[in-house]
Amino acid sequence: MSYFFWESNRWLSNPLCCRYLVVRFGRLRVPMRHEGSAGAADWHWALGLFTDGWLEVLGTWRDEGAVTSQRIAADLHDRGIERIKALAGEDSLAVAMDRFRPRASRQGMAELAECGAFGPRMRQAIRWTDAAAQRLQARMQRVAGNPPPLPDDAAAADFLARAFQRADRDLLYDRWDRKRPAPFGQGAFVAALAGAA
Repeated sequence: MSYFFWESNRWLSNPLCCRYLVVRFGRLRVPMRHEGSAGAADWHWALGLFTDGWLEVLGTWRDEGAVTSQRIAADLHDRGIERIKALAGEDSLAVAMDRFRPRASRQGMAELAECGAFGPRMRQAIRWTDAAAQRLQARMQRVAGNPPPLPDDAAAADFLARAFQRADRDLLYDRWDRKRPAPFGQGAFVAALAGAA
C-alpha cells in the first residue's frame, strides 16, 4: 500500500473517507511501563467497511477513562467521516458517535448481515467483515502481548501503528484474493468435485 509504514503520528491522523457501511470497534491491552513498574494500558481500534467491500483500519486510541469515547468520535469526525450505516462496538462509543453522526445505526453485525436492505453480495461482505475483525482482534492481541513493556504512549502508538499497517496490508491482499477471477478448466472441475464430496 502507498502508506505502508508511515510514521504513527501521520498514519493515525490521515484523512478518512466520508462514508462507511460499517465501523467495528475493538480493544487491546498493551504492556506499558508506568512510573517504573510494568503494567498494561487499554487501546481502542476501529475497522471500517466500504460499500464496495474494501476494508480500512481507521486508527488506534489510548483509553483515558470516560472521555475516551468522545475523543474517538471527535477524531473520526475531524478526519472526515460523515455517515456510517452501522456501528459495532461498546455502547459508550455508539452514543459518542451519535453526537456527530445522527444517521449511524446501532445494528449489530449479525443484524446487519441479515437485514433485507442489502443484497446477498453485500450481506456476504458484512459477514466477511465481522470475521475479518475477529481475526484482526485475535492477531493484534497476540502481537500486543509480545513486546516488553513500552515506555510511553508515543512508543505504544508507534508499535500499534506499525502492527495495524501490516494487518491493513494483509487485509488488502485478502481482498485481492477474493476478487480474483473464478478458476476454470480441469483444475476447477477437480476442485468442484472435491468441494461437493
